[in-house]
Formats: sequence, C-alpha cells, structure tokens
Amino acid sequence: MKILKSFDTFKHSTAVTIGMFDGVHIGHRKLIEEMINQSEELKLTPLVYTFSFHPLKERKRALITTLNEKLFLIEKLGIDVCYVANLDNKFMKLSPLEFIEKELIERLNTKVVVVGENFRFGYKKSGDINTLITLGNQLKIKVIAVKPITVDGYVVSSSLIHDIIKEGSLDKANKLLGHTFFVQGVVEKGKGLGKHLGFPTINLKFENHNKLLPPNGIYITLTEINNELFRSVTNVGFNPTVEDQKRIHIESHIIDKEGNFYEQFARVHFIKKIREEIKFDNLKALRLQVAKDIEITKAFFQEHNLDSIKVYF
Repeated sequence: MKILKSFDTFKHSTAVTIGMFDGVHIGHRKLIEEMINQSEELKLTPLVYTFSFHPLKERKRALITTLNEKLFLIEKLGIDVCYVANLDNKFMKLSPLEFIEKELIERLNTKVVVVGENFRFGYKKSGDINTLITLGNQLKIKVIAVKPITVDGYVVSSSLIHDIIKEGSLDKANKLLGHTFFVQGVVEKGKGLGKHLGFPTINLKFENHNKLLPPNGIYITLTEINNELFRSVTNVGFNPTVEDQKRIHIESHIIDKEGNFYEQFARVHFIKKIREEIKFDNLKALRLQVAKDIEITKAFFQEHNLDSIKVYF
C-alpha cells in the first residue's frame, strides 16, 4: 500500500473516506466499502484519509490500533493508497473551507467524499455533514453520508469497543470489530520461566505507544507468525507468582508448535478471557493451573474450527 504523508500530493482523481479509523471496525468497513463502490462507478482511485495520531482522543483513552496496525487492516480491505495527515497546529487551525480546498482538492484531487453522518471537521470541529455537503456542492465534490451501524441496540464506535475491551469481553469486542483484536510486535528473549514450568512461552515486545491492552488475565488466543496461526494461551500481566515485574508482559504458550521464535514478528489475536491473573502460593500450583488453562483452550478450539474464527475481514 502506498502511504502518503502530509507533504505529499496525489495527481489521480480520488474518492476519499476520512476518519481516525481506530480499530477499523465494522462501521469503518462500511465507509470504506461505499467509497470503493463510488470509485469503481466513477473510475476514481479509492483513498483512505486518516491521521497519525489524535491529540484530543489520545489524552482521553488508549487506541485500539497503533498506526501500523491500523494501516495493516486498511490494506487488508483492499486499499492501495492511504493518506496519513499530521495533526499539527497549522492543520488544526484550518477552517472547513480551507480543509476542503487545501487537503482534498489541492492535495488529493478529490471528486467524492464518503463520511459518517456525525462527521465533524475544521477548526474546533466547526464543520458538520451539512457544512460538507454545502461546500461540496459549491466546489463540485460529491458528498455521501453513511448511517452508523447498530448492534444489539448500540451504535458501533471506537469508544464503545475500547470500553468493552477494557472490561475483558474480547468475544463481544471482536463481534463489533469484525475481526479479532490483536497486539503485534517482535518476539523478545524472556527469562525462560515458562520453559522451566514445562510450558515454554514467547514474549511479545509490543508497540506500546498508547496501545490499548486487555485487562490482566489469561486468554484463549491465536498467535500469528509468518502468516500462520497457532492455537495459544496468553498471559497479560506481571507474573506475580514468580517475580514482581513493573512492566506488563504479554506471554503466549503456543500449543501447536515448538521452536525458537526470537526476533520474529508476531501478532497475538485475543479470542476469549479464561480467568484473572492470580498469585499462587508456589510453582506447583501455578503449573497445575496453566495445564488446566491449556486444556480449556484445546477444548475451545475443538468446538470452534479455526476457519470459523474471523481473524481478519
């Protein structure tokens, strides 16, 4: 996928959808699919317009997807061009008209814009969907407003999914995402405690820039390495039985395969929470509980074929 930055321009005529797209959930997918449909109908280049960070939202909550994770998912939806805007002071002071003229027309040669009905833009969010439609008519840009998606009576949003993940309800969050929530990074060398217990683990050095993590606990997961998925049990937490760690660790025991995965890139896909993280009295009690966690995970995957789990779209 071609990534355009704030200093780039794009010569081809484009159909654009705009948003933070945190999590790239089913509501975002609806926007992107409509934008692709418009681009095919009008013979335009489909382009996703997103942001490197969000100075307001990031102060309030961690993000479901890092920028790299978000771009990966957007590419999975068939997008070949993505524009990543930098929300600096100059950008934040653009009026709605200046945003359309400078960002959409001059920079991206936009002919169609697809956004949600609650879309706000411009200085202090002074522009709404009606502003966009009015200015679009004046500047010969077609504007399409997409209704939000509701599931079980709730409007699907990144903030809603964020709160559900924080509660530990990963199965519910995954339903709203339309894919599994994951954390990605490079496998780093640990202290070998899992191997000592008889259950070797990989330790994920995850991208931690304001990245949302599930609550501490034990999870049924799928670990993806070299585009291959392996059944796994994952601990998120501080390993209180064996050491008093100050940094949260993500450690996964891969059920299907043994090997040295150090320095390899991996994604851990969270399926379902098994239990809370517990401090045991001794290593024997910990070993027995880990064995139970593995059996619970194996039983889950016996009931749920890997092909039935929607890891991606």
